[in-house]
Amino acid sequence: MRKTLFHIIWVILLGLSVPGWGQVSSKLGWFEIDYNKGCAPLTVNLTDILLDITRQHTYDGDTCIVSSPKYDPSFCPPNLTTNTSFTYTQPGTYTILYFIALGAIRADTLVIEVLAPQPPEFNVTLCNNYGVAVNITDTYYDQFLIDYGDGSPTSSRTHTYPPGINSHTISVSGFFNNGPVNCGDSTISLTPVNNIPTATLSQVTVTSQGRLDGVIDLDFNLSPNVNYVLEMSTNGTASFSDVGPLSGVSQSISGINTMDNLYCFRIAAVDLCNNNRTYSDTICSTNIQVMAREGQNQLNWATIPINFDRYELTKNNAPLGPPITSSNITGFVDNTVDCNVVYCYRATTVYANGNRSISAENCVTGINSLPPPAIASLTASVTVSSITLDWAPTAPVDFYQIFRSENNGDFMMIAKGTSLPYIDKNLRPQVNKHCYYIVYQNTCGNQSPVSVTACAIMLAGTNVDNKSFDLNWTAYLGWENGVSDYELEIMDENGVLVGPPISLGNTSTSYQDPITQNRQISQYRIVAISNDSIPLRSYSNIIMEDIPLQVFVPNSFTPNNDGLNDTFTAKGLFIKEYSMEIYSRWGELLYHTKDLELGWNGVYKGSLIPEDTYVYKIRATDPRGRSITKNGTVHLLRNN
Repeated sequence: MRKTLFHIIWVILLGLSVPGWGQVSSKLGWFEIDYNKGCAPLTVNLTDILLDITRQHTYDGDTCIVSSPKYDPSFCPPNLTTNTSFTYTQPGTYTILYFIALGAIRADTLVIEVLAPQPPEFNVTLCNNYGVAVNITDTYYDQFLIDYGDGSPTSSRTHTYPPGINSHTISVSGFFNNGPVNCGDSTISLTPVNNIPTATLSQVTVTSQGRLDGVIDLDFNLSPNVNYVLEMSTNGTASFSDVGPLSGVSQSISGINTMDNLYCFRIAAVDLCNNNRTYSDTICSTNIQVMAREGQNQLNWATIPINFDRYELTKNNAPLGPPITSSNITGFVDNTVDCNVVYCYRATTVYANGNRSISAENCVTGINSLPPPAIASLTASVTVSSITLDWAPTAPVDFYQIFRSENNGDFMMIAKGTSLPYIDKNLRPQVNKHCYYIVYQNTCGNQSPVSVTACAIMLAGTNVDNKSFDLNWTAYLGWENGVSDYELEIMDENGVLVGPPISLGNTSTSYQDPITQNRQISQYRIVAISNDSIPLRSYSNIIMEDIPLQVFVPNSFTPNNDGLNDTFTAKGLFIKEYSMEIYSRWGELLYHTKDLELGWNGVYKGSLIPEDTYVYKIRATDPRGRSITKNGTVHLLRNN
């Protein structure tokens, strides 16, 4: 808002002008004021140079209607006064009109600028020897006064405090040319130090490798209220130049040639009071180049080793080999390479103090036309009417080809695919011998040699006179490190182990299992265990032995109480239900029992019967419900 104050003075021009010190003259020099620019509220004092006592003033300048070159005070409000002091309370631009009469009404003018007060912007940095330096960044004010809190205000931008760990408050006031110091101030409190702290530069990382658009990231730690400047040197540490001030915890340097050049960095802690610097550790960038060759990738890297401890290499973000502790070794050959696979490498220089310089990630696509290695271990396991093949996966694979031989016949391809394990179904592994090998092609189009041949274990058994069950099996072949042990699993008819597996060693291919009353039906399986730190297992076919119900009947007995053969009874295996009847030769029933342990003692109705031939009828049933009936004669002998 533009406001106008009319100072109306009707005087006789005497032609005299006496300026005061520090005063601001009007356009024609007829009057002066002490300030023409300042912050609200701004009080101005008018000095009448013409010394006319008839002057008048109005403070309602908004209603004045004036025109040049004549100015008529009658157009101003009637609110006139002779007061020469006025306070502006609102920001704006105002014009003072000073009127005199020389046959015609004329006026002199002076513009007043009133601004809103605002705190000046500044910061303070520490210097050595308890000094401070004030850096005023404010552009609002023309001049500044600094109060360091231990003396009179000054315009000096540096100051030294007496030694001691004391906090001090620094105040900065801003003001305008031709104006009073009335705009307020800003304050900062801090504690001076004897020695300003150096920065910690911890890591330099090349994040983009290029000749025109290379980028390096810096990680660091800075202390507050210290002026830090980043310095950089190209291809050596002899000549550093300033890059710029630092703040925060990281910074990127872009637009540099990280392909051909090495850059060394350090951070200077700048003492602005004494114009000297102290430095952080120096870290130099690390560059890496990777070239793909036949079956290998060649790595070469470069840096300027300062305070060197080791190099660390990574391949696809995983460690590549052990750390390299000689700074003279700057190359490595990676021989574990497959074609059409992208490999990304980094080289990191580790300093003795733990600082790190990390190269950009350099990626290449592998080249390899060499045949991939053959599958060294192949596991074939029988499951009822199928055989499952399993092996350690090889990568990258285009496809696997599976070949089978039956009963030592020619090998024929039976499957082609990429998934594993493979299940060969609808077989008779307990009757026929099945052997396998595998060939695969990698994604480079290279075919592997034939794998090791694996033959499923064939287990067979023979009942020897119902006294033992003799087992025989084929040795397992198919593992690179061979067999460490064969184990025999014996199960009941429900497939539950009747005891822990029996270890048979790594050379046995037979075992004799005695037949006992405890187990009528037994299932047997051989497990081959590989000689590896993480053992593989191959299972044979399962065979089952069902021992038939057996009843043994003597043809004579001697009931003479001598403790030998005194009763007539049957013996047998797997008898669950039992009955025995004894008849005379004329068909008279002499004895009957359902208890296998209770035999006939040659007594009928409490009397010993004579020596003779008698008829028996025995019926037995096993746990599976199978029965047997035996009819025959027995001789009762009384050898008294």
